[in-house]
Amino acid sequence: MNIEVKYNEMIIITTDRGATMEYRYDIALSYAKENEDIVNTVYHYLKAENITAFFAPSSEAQTLLSGQNQRKIFYRIFGMESKYVALSVTKHYVAKKVPMEEAAIAFSKHHGDGRVIPIYLDGTPLPETLFDPNSTNYYCSSNEAEIASLIANRIKLDKQPEQMPKAAVPPAHAGNTMNIHDNVAGVILSINELNLGKKDD
Repeated sequence: MNIEVKYNEMIIITTDRGATMEYRYDIALSYAKENEDIVNTVYHYLKAENITAFFAPSSEAQTLLSGQNQRKIFYRIFGMESKYVALSVTKHYVAKKVPMEEAAIAFSKHHGDGRVIPIYLDGTPLPETLFDPNSTNYYCSSNEAEIASLIANRIKLDKQPEQMPKAAVPPAHAGNTMNIHDNVAGVILSINELNLGKKDD
C-alpha cells in the first residue's frame, strides 16, 4: 500500500518497495490564453478543496517563475513536479505551440499512467499522435464547477485508495456522471442546478 503525506509543500509518496516520488503539486493546469478565465475559476475551486494546483498567472506561480528560465521550470512542473496534469483542450489549445509542448511533456513523463487528463472544453480533440482516441481518460465539459469537481474527486480517490474498493471507483469517463456532491465545487454546481430547476417551474 502506498503512503502519502505532505511535507514542505512537496507530496512524498513511498511505495511498498521503498522508492519515493516527490510532487510539488497535486495537479498542473495547462491551457491556451483564450481559455484563461475558465481555468482561473477552476483553479480557485481547487484551492478551496486544499488541492495544490499550478496555475501560471497565480501569485504563487509568478513568484516561482520570476527571474527564472521559464521553459525549464515548465518542463519540470508538467513533467515531474505535478502528480496530475489537466489539459484544457480547445481549438486554440491545439493550434498553439506552448500548450501542445506542455501536453507532450506531460504525456512523455507520465508514460500512459492515466494522470494526464484532457478536458475537452469545446469538443476539439487532441491529435491522435499524442492521445489515443479510444481512451476513456478524459472529460467533456466547459462548466468550471463541474470540471473542478471531477478533478477534485479524481485526486481524492487516488489519495485514499484504502477507503475505496476497486469496484466502487468510477470510470474516468462516464458521461460526466461522477459523484460531485462531496466538495465545494460540487455543492456550487448542485445549487446552480437547483436554481435552473426553479426557472423551469
